[in-house]
Amino acid sequence: MKKIYVLFFMILTNNAFCQNFDEILYSTKRVYCSDISYNASLYFVKCMTENKIDSAKNLVEYWKQKCGISEPVFRATILLALIERNFTDSILPNETLRYIINYKSRVEMIKSLLYFDYNIHENYYGYVPPGQEFDKFTSQLARELKDTYDTASIEYLFAEFYGDGSDKILSKIQLPEYQENKIAKEYNKITQHHLKKADYHAAFFSGVWVPTGELKQIGWHPEIGYQIGLKYGKMNYDLVMALKFINSPNYYWVKRKHSLPEQTRYFVGGTMGLDFGRDVFVSAKRKHEIQIIAGVAYDGFTVIKEDKDNKIEPLHVNSYNFNIGFGYRYYVNTWYLGLKIKYNFVDYSLNNVINFTGNPITASVVIGFVNNKDKNDILEMLQYN
Repeated sequence: MKKIYVLFFMILTNNAFCQNFDEILYSTKRVYCSDISYNASLYFVKCMTENKIDSAKNLVEYWKQKCGISEPVFRATILLALIERNFTDSILPNETLRYIINYKSRVEMIKSLLYFDYNIHENYYGYVPPGQEFDKFTSQLARELKDTYDTASIEYLFAEFYGDGSDKILSKIQLPEYQENKIAKEYNKITQHHLKKADYHAAFFSGVWVPTGELKQIGWHPEIGYQIGLKYGKMNYDLVMALKFINSPNYYWVKRKHSLPEQTRYFVGGTMGLDFGRDVFVSAKRKHEIQIIAGVAYDGFTVIKEDKDNKIEPLHVNSYNFNIGFGYRYYVNTWYLGLKIKYNFVDYSLNNVINFTGNPITASVVIGFVNNKDKNDILEMLQYN
């Protein structure tokens, strides 16, 4: 009979060890999550080792109530669901990816043996030191659970993630067979949000300005320029500045106000305006891109240069410029080599300096880049394909 009482007492005290959490996890009246989380991680291991699943579940719930959801709490919740084979989307919080990325950082820290990040950001890591009892136990437990699930299941992905320290979960969750899972929907929402952010665009171009109609007598001229702007999804918005130069091969007539016409071959011009582009074709891996481009600009050129010694004032030809065309880009990472051709609607006779007009064509080779480092870093971290 005495032995029975002793055994009964041992059972009671052992159960209390994993259930009287207020007394076990902190000894002072003031509650610190750093103490609760550290001690809870150790007692979770003890309860699980002794196969006290219900006690472990109560412990995790207590841990969450006192300190909120952290990565260790989330991990313990997932593993308990895998053990009991009752994993559902309902146990996943709204920021599941946050805890997955948090664990990725923990694994990288453990592999590199550089724990200074934990010392700086203990709260971020749930006050559970990396590489110690909790991490070792959950990793071993996940490895054992992995082989009990089908490789195409979401349960397998989590077991693989926590067991092997693998980050394949982020690339696999993009596959069609997982698209109905809550984590895949969250992943798609986040990646689409970042994909919609604008990229910065800058480019240099060099080409020719080819007049048509009566304007042909001015001849072809080389053109160089620069454009800078934003690429927002399929739309492109750029400020464009271009310079055309080299004297005309032919003399042409110009006229000042209240003066007789005179001949000149001088030609230096410029264009400043806005271009609006729309992607109409983008290849699967974004190597090739075709755009329709439309723009509006202020255009003109100088026909007589200033000569202060002879008191000759410069003479300019000015016009509006509405243009339309297309562009092609071949991407290598964030850089591209492209071609841009536009037809320009102008009227250089507006200020009565010349009495002929025509609509020039511009054709240019373009070297540029499209990039948003912050956006790309996030998408890379998310392993977006």
